[in-house]
Amino acid sequence: MMDTYLSAARDLVVEGMRESQVMLSADLEFHLATTLARYMHRPLAPDRLTVRLMDAAQRGARVGESRQIGDECLISCAFFAARLTRQGGSVVHYAGLGQTAYAIAGMPDVASGFPDMLDVLHASSPQIEERPLPQDADGTAAAAEGSQRRILYLAPRFRH
Repeated sequence: MMDTYLSAARDLVVEGMRESQVMLSADLEFHLATTLARYMHRPLAPDRLTVRLMDAAQRGARVGESRQIGDECLISCAFFAARLTRQGGSVVHYAGLGQTAYAIAGMPDVASGFPDMLDVLHASSPQIEERPLPQDADGTAAAAEGSQRRILYLAPRFRH
């Protein structure tokens, strides 16, 4: 199944590179395709990205956690900018946050390639799905948060 997601994600990256006329290095293309594939079957919660990165940095978090925050910043800046700005931030802030997260994760090439990857994503056209937060066993979590909080998914486009 992961191969199907990766194939759909690679198609989006190739389409985005063609449309944006930005050619990514093979490493950045691979990173972007695998990141998109991961978030096609995994929820994305762009809330509190700044706090999460600051907390991770203070704790001396694992590389994987910083990379995940960088990935979520990249996807959020590309496809959920309206949600980020409703939270009082700006795309520029979250792009810088993503670059910082990648740098903390020891990925300087990905950090410096963030703007190019963002351009490629802006030029691609995936479908977006929003789903309500799941409720706890007692039914209070989603109700307490209200119906406005949603988990975001990138919906894969599969070739028929």
